[in-house]
Amino acid sequence: MKKMTVAAWIGLVFLLTALVGTFWYWEGENFSDGAVSGTYIHQLNGETSTLVLKPDRSFQQELDVAGTVRRAEGSWRVSGEGHIAFSGEFLKVSGEEMSPAGQAYGQIENWFGVVSITLAPNPDGPRFHKKLFR
Repeated sequence: MKKMTVAAWIGLVFLLTALVGTFWYWEGENFSDGAVSGTYIHQLNGETSTLVLKPDRSFQQELDVAGTVRRAEGSWRVSGEGHIAFSGEFLKVSGEEMSPAGQAYGQIENWFGVVSITLAPNPDGPRFHKKLFR
């Protein structure tokens, strides 16, 4: 059995680094409708919000505050480098700041397919975590 040369090791390390870097860039910057859509949960201080983002850019939201449940439906859109905005039907959650126009907005984070949405004020606003399994 032959030993690998130093040049072969360097080549292998370079190739693996390039593959991991390419995958990280592709997946980490993936804010497509398919990557962002799914079911998200936010829980804090007895408040639970379930947010379903559909690939057609519509959403359904359920907000449970101390046993009082409200529901909403509206639309969402992604712009720029992972910015997300919701239509005016979005139900405000505790700690969230709305835009001057009264809309919810925030930032999407995609860490190798583990997606979360942090609403304004970013980075300390309410965070919705995407459910990985149904």
